[in-house]
Amino acid sequence: MKKAVAIMTAAMMVMSLAACGGSDQAAATTAAPAAEAKTEAPAAGGTDAEKPASEPSAAGNILEGKTVGFAQTDSMSAWRTTETDDIKKFVEEAGGQFIVKDAGGDIATQESDIRDLVAAGVDFLVVAPLEDNGLQGALQEAMENEIPVILVDRAIAGEAGTHYTTAIMSDFVWEGEQCAKALMEALPDGGNIVIINGGYDSSTSTDRQDGFVNALDSAKYPIVGEQDGEWLMDKAQSVMENIIQAQGGENIDAVFCVTDDMVQGAMNAIDAANLEPGKDILTLGIDGTRAAFEAVESGRQLASCTCTPYFGGIVVETIGKIINGEDIPANITNQDTLYTKDNVEVELGF
Repeated sequence: MKKAVAIMTAAMMVMSLAACGGSDQAAATTAAPAAEAKTEAPAAGGTDAEKPASEPSAAGNILEGKTVGFAQTDSMSAWRTTETDDIKKFVEEAGGQFIVKDAGGDIATQESDIRDLVAAGVDFLVVAPLEDNGLQGALQEAMENEIPVILVDRAIAGEAGTHYTTAIMSDFVWEGEQCAKALMEALPDGGNIVIINGGYDSSTSTDRQDGFVNALDSAKYPIVGEQDGEWLMDKAQSVMENIIQAQGGENIDAVFCVTDDMVQGAMNAIDAANLEPGKDILTLGIDGTRAAFEAVESGRQLASCTCTPYFGGIVVETIGKIINGEDIPANITNQDTLYTKDNVEVELGF
């Protein structure tokens, strides 16, 4: 029997650090706690006031005569293309040359891309790791060639100082926890949950899932289905269709996807089963896409926790500190925000 959906009525106050997205709606927004090595982070949102500052401390012509190479995982989502475009914008505005390599979702290609950038003599290397393992040798080669390595948005199984200089990313466990809290508010009596992850070789996917699952009472919120959506909308739709067929749509109360793109696919499957997302089956995801915010506003998606793709400002600022000989922490944590129907602003989505 379906559990009644209770709209969230209370949330934590937004922390003032880094002008986190949605700060004007502080009473209805939950923000990530400050981390020990946290710098002022880019906000999770889309307005000019909430994106990384247009003139970070490393602005000006700090990169004049310098080349920044970026090894991107793929360009198969708005999140990825936004990330690439933002880093390119800030590098070029700081006077630098920007070279991007797109691995197309293949770890061997990304390893080769990194070695190519090292061979090309880039001054700084920015890497969005596709997987936890597989890049250590190439990254160590860059470091041994005195090319500072800045990891963005994902971690690797490696050591700061050996495989990378610093890693800038969100608190993925926290993001999953916020989605779990939203679900428990909406289904206080419990319910049957489906999870669509992005794969077990990525810390982003596993940390988000762990944060979500560990925050739930497994007795009240059993996981009745779990599959790999491979980060893709179409794949998530296919696996959700399989799960609905196996479990019966009436026996599923909510689906949590580790990205909002996959939520879109899951909702397509729910629609195809003549069920209503947000009513028959609740949906939750992470990233803060415009499509997700529109779905939250309309009630089709219960909540979306942001994971900012706007790394340009903080990457250039960090490079500026390296150039100036300043100490750089091994980990820098971006802040993100949980959005529900109570506080969502569609224009903040990317």
